Amino acid sequence: MKITAVETFPLSFPLKEPASDATGIWHTWNTLLIKITAENGMFGIGEVGPLHGGGLRVYQALVESKLKELLIGEDVFQREYLFNKLIGIGTSSYAFGQQGAIVSAVGGIDIALWDLVGKILNTPVYNLLGGLYHKKIPAYASGFFGKNGSVLNQQQCVEEATFYKDLGFKGVKMKIGFNREFDLQNIEAVRKTLGKDFLIMVDANQGLTLHEAKMISRRLEEYDIYFVEEPLSIFDIEGMAELSKNVNFAIAAGENYYSAADFRTLFEKRAIQIAQPDIIHAGGFTGMHKIACLAKIYNVPLAPHIHATVGVAASIQLLAAASNTLMAEYIMTGGSYELRKELFGDSYQVKDGFIEVSDLPGLGVELNEKAIQKYLK
Repeated sequence: MKITAVETFPLSFPLKEPASDATGIWHTWNTLLIKITAENGMFGIGEVGPLHGGGLRVYQALVESKLKELLIGEDVFQREYLFNKLIGIGTSSYAFGQQGAIVSAVGGIDIALWDLVGKILNTPVYNLLGGLYHKKIPAYASGFFGKNGSVLNQQQCVEEATFYKDLGFKGVKMKIGFNREFDLQNIEAVRKTLGKDFLIMVDANQGLTLHEAKMISRRLEEYDIYFVEEPLSIFDIEGMAELSKNVNFAIAAGENYYSAADFRTLFEKRAIQIAQPDIIHAGGFTGMHKIACLAKIYNVPLAPHIHATVGVAASIQLLAAASNTLMAEYIMTGGSYELRKELFGDSYQVKDGFIEVSDLPGLGVELNEKAIQKYLK
């Protein structure tokens, strides 16, 4: 079954108020949808995102100006071959390297290919990955983004956490890395409000040094933090390994690593106890399935980074087939959730703390063409 067309749709969703974390601020939530059509007229959808920091045209150019020409006329079923071809093994695309933007662009394409193959075979993607292992996936609420350039205060954190608990979530992930005492006061307020049995995770977005992480870790243990995400620079793997040996919570990371080789280093060093690959930035299903299998070998559970629209459906399909699934991240603020609702309605919503896995063909979603046109940039 030959590929006949590859199309891109850059979307920009305006926010009512700017959102921010320890790394920056954004006024729009941007993503690039990719549509791949086969000779029988069927098509699959993928995504490259989030791109709220910019870069829509860069990723669009990578797909339209280079990767597209490597896909036309190829067999949609040869996903492993196409993954290697696009990443750069044996082709001129090697000039773009095998890390970073090119892998994310290939990830969006790869997701579309798996969606397409699932539709052609009239089966969910999870069946292509080994079959259904989990009928529903536990989810934790993530967000706590700053508003209008300001970090959330105690009251705002409590209000957001309470909102999530009332929706049925059994855990939340908060932002830290701004100011130690300020961070701790926010966590303390949320812990007191939600009680001792509610999961609290925190994300530092690489905002701490090893010394700072050690300084705050004892206090975090007092509040029974389940995991700390990206406490240090992603390049300080030795630092994360040292931190892991000296704290009573899990270290999690993965959204800024692009290959199974990257994760092998993390696992060998025992630098993380929870793997958080992003299905887009890890090269789609083809790349992330390798990471999931490797994590299983090292007895590391999966709790992937998920900040997307179509990427949510893709992530849940993969988690449904993985035996080492821990939980899914679910973001309801910052733009992605609102856009996702407009694009494919109530699919992959959280109910009583779980996401039901769609058994429809492919990713199990149908996109609203009017919504695509509405936010097309």
